[in-house]
Amino acid sequence: MKISELFFSIQGEGKRSGLPSFFIRTNHCNLRCRFSGGNLCDTAYTSWFPDDKNNLGEADISEVIGDYKKYFSKDIVITGGEPAMYGDEIEKLCMGLKQLNPECFITLETNGTYSGDFLKLIDLISISPKLKSSVPFETEFEKMHERNRINVNALMEICRLSENKICDVQWKFVFTGDDDINEISKLQKTIGFKNEDVYLMPEGITKKEIDSKRLRVIEVCLKNNFNFTDRLHILAWGNKRGI
Repeated sequence: MKISELFFSIQGEGKRSGLPSFFIRTNHCNLRCRFSGGNLCDTAYTSWFPDDKNNLGEADISEVIGDYKKYFSKDIVITGGEPAMYGDEIEKLCMGLKQLNPECFITLETNGTYSGDFLKLIDLISISPKLKSSVPFETEFEKMHERNRINVNALMEICRLSENKICDVQWKFVFTGDDDINEISKLQKTIGFKNEDVYLMPEGITKKEIDSKRLRVIEVCLKNNFNFTDRLHILAWGNKRGI
């Protein structure tokens, strides 16, 4: 499994915000987000510019679990890049982590374009479907990103896992404007997820950007009965690696 970094921090987004968590960040992604505000993905070093030489590269699952033993936190977050690209490895990793610590709570942060049995070992699937506002227009990745950003079959399978109480699911969207709400509404009608499971967060990779957009996003959440999530790690440390 290609690993970008391993670190201990707080969860900055979603329903488990603020909880001490061990982060496992995989390298590489099947999408290339560039939001309408101009920002690239906030972990472009795992997508636009993945550098296997300077990251951890190919890491054995035992190495990852060994690093986790240093912290032994209840919460574990597997993120990326796009970690679901490594379904078989994620399954083995989760089995190893749960064998070591049966009380651990594993969150998988994913763009929702992959599905599989490995998801049944996850406690919280945090899906961030990429809306039209994420398309990197006028780049070599535009067509690829547009073609792959929404996988309805995978999203419906993940939604069924939640409905069947196999795992919890939250639907987390970067909000850039009113067109996003129309697109989320269409996805809801197709997939069937509920407002109570939707989280909107401001677009931005700096504290200044997030501060300037927070109130607008909160107002939209109130209007649509969605949840608001901030980006605590960026507010605390800025857009840095390993936090």
